[in-house]
Amino acid sequence: MRNIFSLFKKDNFRKLWLAQFLSQAASNMLIFALILHIYDLTKSATTISLVIIATSIPSVIFGPLSGVLSDRVRYKRVLLYTNVLRTLAAFLLIPATHNTLAILEIIFVMSAITQFFSPAELSSIPLVVDRTELVKANSIYMTTMYGSLIFGYGIAGPLQGAIGSIWLFVIVGAMFLISSISIFLMSEYDDKAPHTLLTVSNLAKTISAVWQETKNGVKYVSRAREISSPMARLAIGWAMLGAFIVLLPPFAEQYLLISTKMAGVILIVPAGFGLLTAAYLLNKNNSWNKSRIINWGFVVCGLGLLVMASYNLYAFLTFSLLIPILLMVILGFCAGLIYIASQTLLQLNSAGKMRGRVFGIAAMLINLAMGVPALFVGGIADLTSPVFTLVIVALLVIIYGTSLFFEDTETRMDNEYSNNQ
Repeated sequence: MRNIFSLFKKDNFRKLWLAQFLSQAASNMLIFALILHIYDLTKSATTISLVIIATSIPSVIFGPLSGVLSDRVRYKRVLLYTNVLRTLAAFLLIPATHNTLAILEIIFVMSAITQFFSPAELSSIPLVVDRTELVKANSIYMTTMYGSLIFGYGIAGPLQGAIGSIWLFVIVGAMFLISSISIFLMSEYDDKAPHTLLTVSNLAKTISAVWQETKNGVKYVSRAREISSPMARLAIGWAMLGAFIVLLPPFAEQYLLISTKMAGVILIVPAGFGLLTAAYLLNKNNSWNKSRIINWGFVVCGLGLLVMASYNLYAFLTFSLLIPILLMVILGFCAGLIYIASQTLLQLNSAGKMRGRVFGIAAMLINLAMGVPALFVGGIADLTSPVFTLVIVALLVIIYGTSLFFEDTETRMDNEYSNNQ
């Protein structure tokens, strides 16, 4: 543990970490606060779906370009400019507080800007630490990412309830601004050769090259079952999360009888701790069968959602609210198993020269998976009820998880048949 914290003695790493925590915490706070804010304005699950879509679609549009374009501009400039732009966008939310359409447009713009921040941030880590310190640096990065998720989703609701949406937007803007200052104070660490920098003349060539690489990546993924299978499981796992986020505010308010402002603290924070536990256990037990872990993760998630949807059956108990809280820990744990194990299989099974394209395609699929199903879930919930919709989601997840066991059995039989030929 002492060796990990020794990285904070490096000036550039410390400033990059501070920028990461502030910007990720601000983003998570803002997303959840806007979900609650728009739900309060409309009392419609469909509008929550639109927030998820506005957050997800920019990744599909700009994701393939962001990594390549950030490699053509000095990383420090990308990090600085994107955070300054997100600061301005956060302050633009203040006059748009009661305009749902304007809020959705600003969410879309902020998400598009973030697509360029993330690859530049990840690419900066190897340049501010020694090669032998990369594992420690990435461990800090992942822990900070999960920690900022728990912090942002946990504090957004109570803070919004205490000071109102406008002041929360001010705080988020200030966090992005401090993050920008932290990046500005970093010494230059990215020495790109002049001929590699982005210019207007080579922009078209860059876009064309990215498009061609993306097509090659899609062909590679579609032909390799060991890639396409964990990628599909990863995407469906995120689709499950997107559906649940849409249903969370109306379910918490109408059935658990808790304020939407407290839903983050009471439900999402326990799920975050479950996810951290999954990350720790998978890191300590690398030999676990990852495919089987993913399959059981889906089945248990589906059963957990089904028990959650049945809250009215045990609501008479004096400790009834403890059951959904415990279920959220289990759901977070199982979702963590699905995400981390699927991502690990993608890393292990991808050829080194194709790994970047594989994860680029995975990122696009994840965002599509979160956005498109969320729209239908919101509409169904508004037409029927959050409980009915949650039961449908739970049954679909159970059926999918169960089918994966048969899929893996067929794959093993096919492999055994091929080996015997």
